[in-house]
Amino acid sequence: MAAPIACAFIAAAQQTTDEVRVSAHVYTPPQLRLTVKAQLVQLEVVVRDPHGQAVSGLKQADFEILDEGKPRAIAAFSVETRGHAQANALAAAPAPSTTASVGALPAMPIPAPPRSTLLFFDDLHATGGELQRTQAAAKRFIKDGLGPGARAAVYAASEGLTLDFTPDADALTAAIEKLRSHQRMSENGLQQCPRITPYQAYLIANNLDYAALNAALAEANQCTNSSVGAMVTSAIPRGPSKGGGMIPTNPTAIAVRAQAEATWQQAREISLSSFDAIRSAMARLARAPGTRVLLMVSTGFLSGMLDAERDAAIDHAIHAGIVINALDAKGLWAEGPGRPFGQDAQTYKGFPIQTFIFEATSIGTRNDAMNAVMAEFAAGTGGLFFHNSNDLAGGFAQLAAVPEATYLLAFRPDAEGAASKYHKLKVRLTAGNHDYVQTRPGYFAPANTPAEAKTEPRKLDQEALAVDALAEIPVQLSGRLSKTMQGSPLLSLVIHVDLAKLKFTESWGRQTQKLAFIGALMDADGNLAAAKEGAMELALKKENLARMQASGVNAALTLSAPPGPYRVRIVVQDAEGKMAALSQTVEIK
Repeated sequence: MAAPIACAFIAAAQQTTDEVRVSAHVYTPPQLRLTVKAQLVQLEVVVRDPHGQAVSGLKQADFEILDEGKPRAIAAFSVETRGHAQANALAAAPAPSTTASVGALPAMPIPAPPRSTLLFFDDLHATGGELQRTQAAAKRFIKDGLGPGARAAVYAASEGLTLDFTPDADALTAAIEKLRSHQRMSENGLQQCPRITPYQAYLIANNLDYAALNAALAEANQCTNSSVGAMVTSAIPRGPSKGGGMIPTNPTAIAVRAQAEATWQQAREISLSSFDAIRSAMARLARAPGTRVLLMVSTGFLSGMLDAERDAAIDHAIHAGIVINALDAKGLWAEGPGRPFGQDAQTYKGFPIQTFIFEATSIGTRNDAMNAVMAEFAAGTGGLFFHNSNDLAGGFAQLAAVPEATYLLAFRPDAEGAASKYHKLKVRLTAGNHDYVQTRPGYFAPANTPAEAKTEPRKLDQEALAVDALAEIPVQLSGRLSKTMQGSPLLSLVIHVDLAKLKFTESWGRQTQKLAFIGALMDADGNLAAAKEGAMELALKKENLARMQASGVNAALTLSAPPGPYRVRIVVQDAEGKMAALSQTVEIK
């Protein structure tokens, strides 16, 4: 999987930050797409009652399709019932003539697509006990509920794909049994006193709730291991926080805020690592045939202030036709006031009342903040979120098993519709009852191109997966192996670029150039194990250009992968399209 820190930086002559801009993100090779003239938009629809059970016995007349709010005639309709490989045709007629109107087309039976389910286990946040409970439920589901013909894969957030898609129940069970917790941060935060949880740190660091800071200050003022000395409770106001109140600036407050910001930064990096893992899992699932379901098994994680990463993951799922179902591994979650057993406040005066009040009143909002990412993934992709229940085996059956009844609908989009435009879809029941209709939330209008038309990948993408060397740009590659705080191996790639050989363009009094980088690890089978893509935008003053042409620049990309032999592949492209590419072998231990 990708490393938790995505970085690209400059190591060269000194320059101001506005002269060099860098960015990096996880790299996923693009998937080729085929489009054809004859179009049908097909929907797999599951109707569930208030108890989550699939509703059977519905007819074509019970459904209505809205495309951007406009009703569409159902051009094809079938029912797939569990245990029957052949769809039951509820209406059949010969193909319509070329003069028939779309609204008059009779519904034709359509075959059920294969179902590919990726079981994604978030072992970066789950405790050992929480993971064991979900493992037991998942193994029971594989044994009793997977169903004939269904294929599943097992993916761990910390390791990547542990078992590719297979219908083999024994292999799936064995892969699930091997999962272990790799929790990277304790709920207690970074130190015992004051105890600042990741959620409390998130509130403090982003100035979202003054009560969170006040609670930490109250405990810090009574810590038995305090090195600050006699701490005062008065505060010098610096300005209002987003949550109301004034931000104190005495030595105690500075120390508390520093601890909160360090805690939040670590929690944020772990959340980013989880987003990286989810995107990598979806990249594999996108290549699977038929209906694609990602079942996210997680205790949730903090995604506040990470809206861009969450929205990008949802967009990726929608483009790939992936439905994300989520299962809360905490089960029926409840927590009494005060701290769990063995986590009493480490103070000489006992538990401060301000701290007790904050922790007692923030239990619900903390749980909501942790669960928000799962709820939003499910809502944004037409999936379901199973939570507040200890029946985890039932949750797996509801979210991952082939439903007892699936309705297959299809319609013809407007021929004059804009190609590649996203269309919001809604399928509703004409009876207007309160059953929940589960289907994908939209589609991208297909282009009216010849059947063999393809979208070509960038030259940068082509070279990233190639093996030959290119030397249009002078570059050098070096690397260093290290380990994270949790002991996972890290490979840091340093790509040195000789700027003296590059052509710069003058714009608004600056010398400009843009470099794109890809650093990738290929395993022994030639599969992409980890990759990052970065960009460096240079807008240099003339006096700085000469210094940087003499020294060059370094771009660094950090990758993480399990121990083993790999081929390192780096590709660099400048603004003119000139490229450099080279490969080296490395052993990660």
